[in-house]
Amino acid sequence: MRAKLAWMLTPLLALCMSFSYGQEKTVSGNVTDQNGLPLPGVSVVVVGTSSGTQTDFDGNYSVTVSTGQVLRFSYIGQKTVERTIGASSTINIQMEEDAQALEEVVVTGYGSRSRELSTSAVSTVSTEKIEAFVPSTSVDNILQGQAAGVQVTAANGRPGQTAFVTIRGVGSISSSTTPLYVVDGVPVNSDFINNLNPNDIETFSILKDAATVSKYGSRGANGVVLITTKQGRSGDARVTFRSSYGFAERIPDPFDLMNASQKLELERQFADLGVSAAQSLPGANADDAERARLIGLDTNWEEELLRKSQIQSSSLSISGGSEKMTYFMSLGYDKNTGIIDRIDGFERITARLNTTYQAKDWLNVGTNISLSRNTTDLPRDRNNVQNPFRAMYDYNPWDPLYSRNPDGSIATDDQGDPIFNPTTAGFPIAKALITEPEDNRNFLIVGSLFADIQFSDKFSNRFTVGASNNRYNRTARSLAGGVLNTIVGDANFPGTQTDNFQNTLQYNVNNLFTYTDTYGDYHNLSASFLLEYNENIYTSLFASSRGFPSPEIPYQNIAAEATSAGTGEARRSLFSQGLFVDYDYDSKYILSGSIRRDGSSRFGPENKYGYFYSGSAAWNIANESFMEGTFVNDLKLRASYGTSGNQNIGDFAFLDLLQFNTYNGNTTAIPIGVGNPNVQWESQAILDIGVEFGLFNNRINGVVDYFKKNSKDLLLDQPLSHTVGDENNSITSNIGEVENSGIEISLNADVVRAENFVWRVGGNVSFLDNKVVSLVDGSDIINGDFGYNILREGEEINSFYTVKYAGVNPANGEPLYYDLDGNITNQYSGAFNTILEGKSPYANIEGGFFTSIKWGGFGVRADFVGKAGNYIMNFQRQAGISIGNIDSNQRVEAFNYWKQPGDTNVLPSPLYQGTADQDSDRWLERGDYLRLRTLTVDYTLPGKFMDRTGIDRIRVFATGQNLFTITEYNGDPEIGIGSDESSEAGTAGFIPGAFSLFSYPQTRSYTFGVEIGF
Repeated sequence: MRAKLAWMLTPLLALCMSFSYGQEKTVSGNVTDQNGLPLPGVSVVVVGTSSGTQTDFDGNYSVTVSTGQVLRFSYIGQKTVERTIGASSTINIQMEEDAQALEEVVVTGYGSRSRELSTSAVSTVSTEKIEAFVPSTSVDNILQGQAAGVQVTAANGRPGQTAFVTIRGVGSISSSTTPLYVVDGVPVNSDFINNLNPNDIETFSILKDAATVSKYGSRGANGVVLITTKQGRSGDARVTFRSSYGFAERIPDPFDLMNASQKLELERQFADLGVSAAQSLPGANADDAERARLIGLDTNWEEELLRKSQIQSSSLSISGGSEKMTYFMSLGYDKNTGIIDRIDGFERITARLNTTYQAKDWLNVGTNISLSRNTTDLPRDRNNVQNPFRAMYDYNPWDPLYSRNPDGSIATDDQGDPIFNPTTAGFPIAKALITEPEDNRNFLIVGSLFADIQFSDKFSNRFTVGASNNRYNRTARSLAGGVLNTIVGDANFPGTQTDNFQNTLQYNVNNLFTYTDTYGDYHNLSASFLLEYNENIYTSLFASSRGFPSPEIPYQNIAAEATSAGTGEARRSLFSQGLFVDYDYDSKYILSGSIRRDGSSRFGPENKYGYFYSGSAAWNIANESFMEGTFVNDLKLRASYGTSGNQNIGDFAFLDLLQFNTYNGNTTAIPIGVGNPNVQWESQAILDIGVEFGLFNNRINGVVDYFKKNSKDLLLDQPLSHTVGDENNSITSNIGEVENSGIEISLNADVVRAENFVWRVGGNVSFLDNKVVSLVDGSDIINGDFGYNILREGEEINSFYTVKYAGVNPANGEPLYYDLDGNITNQYSGAFNTILEGKSPYANIEGGFFTSIKWGGFGVRADFVGKAGNYIMNFQRQAGISIGNIDSNQRVEAFNYWKQPGDTNVLPSPLYQGTADQDSDRWLERGDYLRLRTLTVDYTLPGKFMDRTGIDRIRVFATGQNLFTITEYNGDPEIGIGSDESSEAGTAGFIPGAFSLFSYPQTRSYTFGVEIGF
């Protein structure tokens, strides 16, 4: 009977178990880290299926599963946890830190390695720091103050403008000092970085020492910035929408311009003193009625020419996947109208798709591709009447925007439109902004395909093909009846137009074969062999025409006459082989080495190849048995030495070059370049010694590095005799050696780490020194756009070189100067130019620091940046108080001139205009500053408010940038481009930040936004 009962109950029990396992239900819970803090973004996957989800900002999750199935919880830096579904519908997880997994995210070039086993100096800028600086129209600006040893100088405040980035000082004189940018393994020209969407970036990894940059050979001479974009994670699709809107305004000047009443009074005073330029001005000639009329026209030219810019930024991303395939896709839109009225500003549209697929157990393939298009309506950034910022300072306040009728009303044309006042400058810039449009368009594609092949546990291969292609179009027009067309055009051919097209294609193919093995449980060896080919193809064309029947049709095929045209093409290639070896003993004693051979088409047959090597070692003291049980979690000493090279010169510098033109209707060859067949690689030797530490359960961690970088065989245009025939009277040569050295310190700490309150502080600082070690025959080289910088052995690179100002003679107001013997004289001479020791455009202290607080759903983060020790030639101040500029507006400071014997701390008397306005170190000022770069306040709604809404996260935020600055500089100290016309990046003599001369100013912005996750 018992057997029969058992036989009858068995099917029933099986049915119940089947029902139990098949029954679906919703399981939810909360995931925290080892300290009990919520972990957002944890992947929660139902093992054996493609279903899953991610935790929201508060660490909460909810997923539909069946009893008996297994949930897998995984997160970078944490140990993976699995739980079998039972009767409970709530599963809370506290994850544990996985030190090995944490370290694997460190990217070191051509792959990644755990930080524990890394022997190199790598600075990483995380997602948290990146998001604090978004929106930003160029990603390189985000690096400012975020990584030790990385110097970032904003070129100017123009929307979309890239910055000047150097790593560990100025490693070259005239060749490019910009680091190599690599996006998901694809090298990208630094000029195109502003096409990337900052919301797509996961991390920046900055490679600084020989242990890493030598792997990139000649392309790593100035350091390497590796940009890793976001990837999908297994689980349900994660949708994130982010949108912000705000405005920006010009950062106020620390000085005042004169109003109409003040300017008229200064004109009167100068005229009474006998200043000839003031005699014809209204301040000297106007009667009381006319003076009153002019004062009534008082015009604030900043208000007439500038505006508050509108800033929009929106992005949408979708990511997710299964255990075999992941994806991340995004769309982005950014617009910044800029602060100049009457032009459109900067606009960018981006799209990205990143995917990976585990095609076989031994084969993983993937692709990363991004598309972006930006447009820019450019102002004329020149030191002349076409520059709206120069006009803002120069135009007299008694000159109104529009011309006036005798009765004081605004004059109009035949169509009833107001007529722009030509002003005393003779050039109505407000009208020119409308009639002289210039539009620039860039379309950038960056893509890569890779295949990871695992031949066995020991042998693997990664094959990658990547390319970047940028199409640049520029259209510059002068409309019929426009300002310039009226001045320099032809009435018989009204209107002109020039179109430029440039296409830059760079592709990269590399094959990395890797062997890894462990011997005797403790000896770990990895060796990789690299083959790489890189080619850059640049093509260009332009065409110009004149005579347009309508300004509404901007196409040259309707023009009356074509005036000029031209095409060009340049190619350069690089073929490389490399061997990289890493060894460690029980994760305690680590050795790494590399050797690379580059062959460049930029050098002649005798000097085509360069060899670059590195060796590095590290000791993980924290892994020693005697460190167990101490408060030290991480302590590592490391050192590296190696070489890299620089090939950033023009193509075919080793050949004599010709240019073709016409003479008497025949084609004529003109020598334009004297070749130097002996020109060779510029080389660098880099030494680095560093220590990394983590204390008190890693609540305090930091890095200290000492480095020394010697750049030899510097590539520079060496002056030639005029009789040789080169149009620039120079020849590309290897001319000497410079040295950069310094100390970098990074420190971060969790001051408070509680369940609902976290306070973090951190920062970095670099102490930098540089000097010229040697030059050809020890001869000085005058450098800089105006010849006010010098290269001299034993001195700082590009030290300022000008006449020394000795102040004002208190007896008569005469300006005084120092001659070469140190004597004070009232004579001025360019022959008195002398080196100003210790004064150069380069800061010797640079860095940044932050503080952030998270309390419940509230968060506050402030980032500061600053530098010290650099000097700036303030030509903009010179223009604002020079006696000879009395026909233009002046700063109120101009009233403080010498008036009677005994006056001190004053400007020279206007009677000495001939010597008072001269260039000298009177205009040289320290560029030290500390700036609150970003302040962000945000609030994330608790998850309980979003139950059953389908929304995982809602975050609202407000961000301010450049909110205040502490400086003694008489203007804005954050200067890269002084003036594009006088100082164009990439040209000989260009030195970022050397002088200020009416370039697009920095702006202060306020944005407000929301982020929603589904």
